[in-house]
Amino acid sequence: MTFKDFFKRQIMVARVYGIPVRIDYRWFLIFALSVLLIASNLHKSTLQLVTFRLPPTDVLSAWILGIITTLALFLSVFGHELSHALMAIAEGIEIEEIVLHPFGGLARLRTQPDSPRAEFRIAVAGPAASFLFSLIGFVGAKLGAMAGSNSVVAVCFFVGAGNLLLAVFNLFPGYPLDGGRVLRAIIWKRSGSIRDATRIAGFCGQLISLVLIAFGVYMALAPSFRAYFMGMWSVLVGLFLLGAATSVVRSAREPSTVSDAMTAPIAIEPELPINRFIDEVLPLHRHTSFPVAHNQQLLGILSLEDLKKIPRDQWRKRRTRDVMRNVNSSLFVRESTSLATARELMQRNGVGALAVIADSGELVGYLRQGGRTRKA
Repeated sequence: MTFKDFFKRQIMVARVYGIPVRIDYRWFLIFALSVLLIASNLHKSTLQLVTFRLPPTDVLSAWILGIITTLALFLSVFGHELSHALMAIAEGIEIEEIVLHPFGGLARLRTQPDSPRAEFRIAVAGPAASFLFSLIGFVGAKLGAMAGSNSVVAVCFFVGAGNLLLAVFNLFPGYPLDGGRVLRAIIWKRSGSIRDATRIAGFCGQLISLVLIAFGVYMALAPSFRAYFMGMWSVLVGLFLLGAATSVVRSAREPSTVSDAMTAPIAIEPELPINRFIDEVLPLHRHTSFPVAHNQQLLGILSLEDLKKIPRDQWRKRRTRDVMRNVNSSLFVRESTSLATARELMQRNGVGALAVIADSGELVGYLRQGGRTRKA
């Protein structure tokens, strides 16, 4: 594993309502930096937090409060994404995972919302949760001040302010921010085309990203600011959003769902002997994997990489069902799944392909990495 690959890895930390929750490795760097900044501010000088005035704290208390506050902030980000996920589930959409990364979080949906109304409700659920967390934080800070607890005031105020900033920032009208998804829902409702709505919302996201980058450069270089850290952070967030928005705009010009890109499945019976598969099927269809199905019901996927592990003298005795990878959620998608989601799944499932299942459960298509894009 290369150094570059290490920083692309994720670890699973929990499963909430059956949803895998993963953390990007780079998250730990941001966590440590956040603790350092909060602890430094609490220790070095008196803080005037709007109506709250906090005297400097000792080093140990500052570090403890920094850790508690940072954990609370990241739990708030998780709560934001979980709100998206739960609303999506209420709309009948399966959730693949929730990922916490250095610039926030992502609730990954297995399929696109099927209506502007569903898109709107899923989009606003996150900011609504963040506004609620913000209110709770500020109320907690007020109660802490009344009780004379500076520690409670510090933690609650930072949590309240952080969630308010998260909610307001996410409502900027540019995809992939929540405000961009709200904009997409509105345009989709008026135009009737999700592809056009996605392209426009993605273009707005590109504009917002460029503004963030320009503002970050200005903050870092302007004599009146010289805010190097905040400027650098604004540039990094802008670059992150620019990449995501550009990808969205590009995908809007291409087939948007699996049903637009899948090919007709070349299904293999589970009882077919391996030697017959190699002699009769493989010469006609030079693919690296095949769906295994019986009566149009998907049973698994046969990969040539797995087949290479079978000794030649076992080919007559073994059946495809003995070698195939049994069906699981990483090996199939629905027809309405977004192509971007399917591509990400193919990169991770170890096969580089996906079976496509209709709502009735029947095998209706197959999708391969790098395959020609055409509808079956």
